[in-house]
This record gives sequence, structure tokens and C-alpha cells, in this order.
Amino acid sequence: MTRGRKPIPTALHELNGSYDKDPQRRRQNEPVAPPEAPALPDSLDEYGKCEWYYLTELLAEMNLLSRADKAAIEIYCQTFSEWRKAVDVCNQHGAWTTFHDKDGNIQTRRNEFDKIRERSAECLRRWLVEFGLTPSSRARVQVNKPDEGDELDRFFSADLGN
Repeated sequence: MTRGRKPIPTALHELNGSYDKDPQRRRQNEPVAPPEAPALPDSLDEYGKCEWYYLTELLAEMNLLSRADKAAIEIYCQTFSEWRKAVDVCNQHGAWTTFHDKDGNIQTRRNEFDKIRERSAECLRRWLVEFGLTPSSRARVQVNKPDEGDELDRFFSADLGN
């Protein structure tokens, strides 16, 4: 039996203004993930480590990085590494191979690494959606820009050296 749609985190409801009309709907007991950076796992190769540093820096800039996401980020980076290696092999040997069958006819067969590349790319896309790193997933989240104040506020803050 299916459980329905995945729940949207309260923070996203806050950003979208879902509680503006009825603040009583706000969930009170939702856990908050610790905002620390997770430690780099030893299991990643060079491709995975480079992606780890890139992704954790990006998530930190977006205020989305949490120590609780270590396993998810590690799985993403491992999958990214597999995808990158498959792309390298396909670039070197081609995505398709040709061969002669028993009758002497030329046949084509898809390279196994191209299949790995395609499956890994689909997994990566799903992980990127989970982290909010695709254009469509970012479009669903609306963030209120900080109020810059009026000209009088800017004048006084500039005058006071703030």
C-alpha cells in the first residue's frame, strides 16, 4: 500500500508562505538537522572526492548542508564517480561497438559502459532533485529577499559606518 506524497519540510512551507494565513498548521515536532559539514568519507576515489568538495561547498552556500546528509552525499558522490568513469570509457571506446555475426553481417551492440553511464545519470538526476539542485526543483522554492530598507535607512547606516 502506498503512503502518499512525500511530506514537504516545514522550512520549505515557511519559505513559500504556507503558514501566513493559518499559523496553527505549522508542524511543531519536526526534527532539525545539525548544520555542520559532514566529514569526507575514505571510500571515495578522486572523482568522488572532487564532487564531495564541490557539492558540500555549494550546499553550504545555500544553507542546506547538514551532518545528517553524510550518507546521501556519499552515495551521490559514489554514483557521480561511476558516471564519470563510464563517460571516460565511452569517450575512449565509443558508446557502440560493431562486430560480425556468424553469417558475416555487421552488427552493432551498445557498450556496457554506456548503459552504466545512462543508469548513473538517472540516479544522479534524482539525487540532485533531492538536494534541490536542478532548475525545476529550485523553482519550487521561493525565498524572500532580505529587506534592503529605504533610502533614509541606507543613508544613516552609511553615515554611521555600518
